Amino acid sequence: MTKKTWSARASIPAVFAAVFLGSVGSSVAFAEEPAVIKAVPPEYPRAAERREMEGAVIVSIDVDGSGKVSNVTVLSAEPAGIFDSAAVAAVKRWKFEAGKPTTGIKKKIAFQMQG
Repeated sequence: MTKKTWSARASIPAVFAAVFLGSVGSSVAFAEEPAVIKAVPPEYPRAAERREMEGAVIVSIDVDGSGKVSNVTVLSAEPAGIFDSAAVAAVKRWKFEAGKPTTGIKKKIAFQMQG
């Protein structure tokens, strides 16, 4: 049995999933968003890995004044219900630039298999 390998389409190293760090139709101007200081890559869900599923989740992120993520909401997911939890759990561990509290930052988390 061939072991699958994972790759990322982002400049931040990711083992299991890619993080698209551009804005996705954000309600705030990109220049006003706090910069991502630390983006923790999500773990690829085992059930999705076994079934060789790929997908993406778009999340809305609220950031407090210290740069900590205060809220994460799934806006859309394809396929629904498969990658949502992994994306939210990872984004909750992200760190943003301090001093720029913001709501509604939209980011796309892509889950892709390679190999």
